[in-house]
Amino acid sequence: MTLIRLWRAKHNNRLVLTYALASGYVSLAIAEFGDNDPEHAPALIVSDHIEVINSDFAAAIRELSNRYSRYTKGSPMAVVILGPSVYQSVQLERPNLPVEEITQALRYNLRDLVSLPPTDIVADYYDAPVQLAGQDKINAIVADRKVLKPVLNEIHQVTENILGIFSEEQAIAQLFTDQNEPAVVAYQHDLEPALLQVYAQGKLQVNRVVRSLEQLSLLGADEIDLGGASPLSVEVQRSADYFERQLRQRPIRELIIAVGSKHRQSIAKQLNQDLGLESRWVEYPEWARELAVGDFSDFPVLGGVMLAQRLRNAKQVAA
Repeated sequence: MTLIRLWRAKHNNRLVLTYALASGYVSLAIAEFGDNDPEHAPALIVSDHIEVINSDFAAAIRELSNRYSRYTKGSPMAVVILGPSVYQSVQLERPNLPVEEITQALRYNLRDLVSLPPTDIVADYYDAPVQLAGQDKINAIVADRKVLKPVLNEIHQVTENILGIFSEEQAIAQLFTDQNEPAVVAYQHDLEPALLQVYAQGKLQVNRVVRSLEQLSLLGADEIDLGGASPLSVEVQRSADYFERQLRQRPIRELIIAVGSKHRQSIAKQLNQDLGLESRWVEYPEWARELAVGDFSDFPVLGGVMLAQRLRNAKQVAA
């Protein structure tokens, strides 16, 4: 699923520009794919970000594109990733329609479930990998047309080879494809809502956007010692309970932490006390470590690079 399917590739440019929109800034990752082997890691060339003034994402994209204009020649691939503050994620019953008609109908099915009027809704969906007995649900991703239009207009000044627009939850999932045993991933950075995700067999099984945790990475050591991370423990437990009890899946054995906090030891201590789960801090993929920011705020653009590689490989196989 891509929020907007925009594949227009007519070139063999191996560069991809991945723009990620978040609360207050835009990130850019530029990577190069060396060959057609899907197992071959990309080469990360640029990882940067810029502050957004007055919610003008297009202006920030323009400045980043100009800053790295030497990489915009020859119509490179481009991907856009939306942070949870820029989209809404809703689970609903699959509309009783042919597959090719569902996306178009979503704006009307979602009008009572999201805060946008139908005329401003841009939506797509992906299938929920695990279902309760008798259910057939989809995960809809909803964005505001008024936000997306100037963003796309600006990127079109750089390239016509736009692969698509994706949600952060989809981008992050590309970094956990080797997670076979059931685990909860707690991901949060800056002032973005937290993602509480369950992975098993290399796939995203459960995704929850928790807006009440948007201050988590900003907590001081004293606040954490006084129980400031306890709300995260509650949300981790809720995600595990849903996966194990309602979806009737194997027990969660591990907690993977990816929170942009300077106080990792204090957060881990709180979570271990509250949950009794084996926990670890996530590691950056090897190909991204040299330019890694370190606080996980660049995970969406790195996941976007992997999405681009997957789409590129699929296109070449189909050609």
